[in-house]
Amino acid sequence: MKYKYSVVIPTFNEKENIEELISRIEQLLSADNYQIIVADDDSPDKTWEIVGKLAEKNSRISCIRRVGKERGLSPSIIDGFNQAKGEIFAVIDGDLQHDESFLPKMLKLGEDYDIVLGTRHADGGEIEGGWPLSRKLASSIATFAAKIILGISVSDPMSGYFVMKRDIYEKIKDKMNPKGFKIFLEVLFWSKKYCSNLRVKESGINFRPRTAGKSKLGAKVIWEYFSALLQMRFSRQ
Repeated sequence: MKYKYSVVIPTFNEKENIEELISRIEQLLSADNYQIIVADDDSPDKTWEIVGKLAEKNSRISCIRRVGKERGLSPSIIDGFNQAKGEIFAVIDGDLQHDESFLPKMLKLGEDYDIVLGTRHADGGEIEGGWPLSRKLASSIATFAAKIILGISVSDPMSGYFVMKRDIYEKIKDKMNPKGFKIFLEVLFWSKKYCSNLRVKESGINFRPRTAGKSKLGAKVIWEYFSALLQMRFSRQ
């Protein structure tokens, strides 16, 4: 069966959040032809088991349990894309920090634009409760590095909340090197390189504080991000 929208949710140890997130998305997209794909990194907390039970009751929901594969946000999303049957793909984190209420607007924009980035820094965007200075600094450096190293100027390159057309993904999927957390930058970099007349739109989103589970952001993630920028910059593809 084909769908209009495929919503991909990468997860690792999100058992406290995933059922609530899926329920909210189902309510928001109830009038649309959509599917939800959870790409789970074989979570020790058995997030995959919760999603599997939901899938038994709703054929629009499916779970990829990534056993024996390299863990990471980017490879999880790519696995989701490769199984998606929609014409428009969406990516949203499984920790409830990405405000799902903005998803319908982003999907609608995805009908007119090739790529839509949900950003905390565009009109209508907000970071609930603000960020500590260290997080603000890390975000600013990441944005600056993407512009200097890759020539990509977007307001929120590490957002991870985005929409893209299937045909754009089909053109770049063989170029992707899915590692770490830089999936959106890689999508945008290769799309700009191989897709003519690319239409990109930034759309404001609300970013919530995490209420359950643990953040994956750490020194390793930051190191992988900058390593990935350099790999893309000096790639011979």
